Amino acid sequence: MGWFYKFAIISFLALFLWLPLNHAQEAAPTESTAEEESSETEPAKDALGRDTPRGSIEGFLRAADEDDFVKAVEFLDLRNLPRKYRSFDRARLAEMLAVVIEREVWIELEELSDDPGGEVGDGLPDYRDELGSITDGDATFTLFMQRVPGDEGFAIWKVSNATVAEVADLYEQFGYGPMVEAFANAIPDGSFLGVEYFKWVMAIASALVAYPLFALVGLGLARLLSRPSSPLYPRVKRFFVGPVAALGAALVMYWVTRELGVGIAGQKLVRAHTVNTIVVVWLLVSGTGLFRDALANRLLAQGREAAVVLLRPVAQSIRIIIVLIALLVWLENMGFDITTLLAGLGVGGIAVALALQRPMEDIFGAVSLYTMQPLRVGDFCRVGNEMGTVEEIGLRTTRIRSLGDSVVSIPNTRLVSEAIDNFSLREKFLYNPTLRLRVDTGREQLDKILQDVRDLLSSHEKIVRGKPRIRFQHIRKDALELVVFAYTDAPTYADHLAVAEDLNMSILDIVTGAGTGLALPAQVLHLQPQPD
Repeated sequence: MGWFYKFAIISFLALFLWLPLNHAQEAAPTESTAEEESSETEPAKDALGRDTPRGSIEGFLRAADEDDFVKAVEFLDLRNLPRKYRSFDRARLAEMLAVVIEREVWIELEELSDDPGGEVGDGLPDYRDELGSITDGDATFTLFMQRVPGDEGFAIWKVSNATVAEVADLYEQFGYGPMVEAFANAIPDGSFLGVEYFKWVMAIASALVAYPLFALVGLGLARLLSRPSSPLYPRVKRFFVGPVAALGAALVMYWVTRELGVGIAGQKLVRAHTVNTIVVVWLLVSGTGLFRDALANRLLAQGREAAVVLLRPVAQSIRIIIVLIALLVWLENMGFDITTLLAGLGVGGIAVALALQRPMEDIFGAVSLYTMQPLRVGDFCRVGNEMGTVEEIGLRTTRIRSLGDSVVSIPNTRLVSEAIDNFSLREKFLYNPTLRLRVDTGREQLDKILQDVRDLLSSHEKIVRGKPRIRFQHIRKDALELVVFAYTDAPTYADHLAVAEDLNMSILDIVTGAGTGLALPAQVLHLQPQPD
């Protein structure tokens, strides 16, 4: 596992451990603040917060999270219960109800009424509110909250005695089986992040048992999608045996945790899919690396070594984006308001974009150069007034070694916007000299020169077959101009220059053999005699 994977996993673990604690610390007022607020606002009527349906069930669930079932009994209406409950341990009764709620009813506190009068317009009597329902086949069990007289002389809300009367039957049907209860009794009491220790042990143990099975499946997929002889096979194997198998084990762990049920504090972590998010980030980051390696091998096979340089920063950027998006989604699932964070990122992003405008233009220019490939490392080309061999295509500049053996760095933005004459991509080179013969060259001499040059072009092994030609094109006052038009079959520009040199020497011999020569630049000076 590389440093990037370790960094991503450690960051998620640190955040989901720190943020809830930090949030709780910020939400908890100091003693002086609490005293000031209590002096300004009316104190709660009920010390346990049972004035509303939401406050009452929240207090029950928090007491259950703390394993304080003696306190949890205070939230149950124990009046007029059936005879079988008269000798029943009340704390055990509260514990059984907590298990049923954790396993079968994931209560959304925000959806419960926070009004002392309860929910209005739900079709129930004004002294009763629905807490949730459990469906088992055709049977549906509804759990209720009920407003009852309190010890202080005012009404409070508790779990309805009609619901409490069904707790034993509900637990027998939806509670833990004997094996789970025996295992839970063998593990010390306590909880971590709102989840009891025995549930952590069972969830982790199930993931450890499931992982080898998923690893075997992943190994089979790796053999199916790749060959052991392939250079990419070790990376494919690590991908399926590592993050893919871990994702399967994490899903098993999530399923076991949901089946066992968690309290109000643990529900945040389960609903946020914390472990699954970490594994999915690992999966996507590892998949990005696998795709990068596969694409790099393909580019190398095509001889595009320069494009491989761009893959590493692009893949790293994609990884960072994956981690940031996953972090924001996780924070949102944990219940944190990320609107302010997104707004700050937007403003900061604009400032960064303005500051990095030119560098980003060069980077996008590099992307265009790597994808469109107007030039490659080793090509001989001309860009504007610069001519030379490409030595390196970087993210910001491209280095060209000029004919004077100096290195010229050209911004990629300029390369994208200017015309590039790439000599290395030419399939043939134009040979197009102009012969300026002396004006005293005769007709017979011209015919001989034209025919000999045509024969030379037709017989030369480096001239592309087709229509090489030479024409008597212009009559100047100081020269007769013959224009040659042909293509040389040369693999490189240097080879073309060698062919052109050989042709030039042969043509000079032809001109000399015809008894004439090339015209020299001349000026005619007219002298006007002055009168005496």
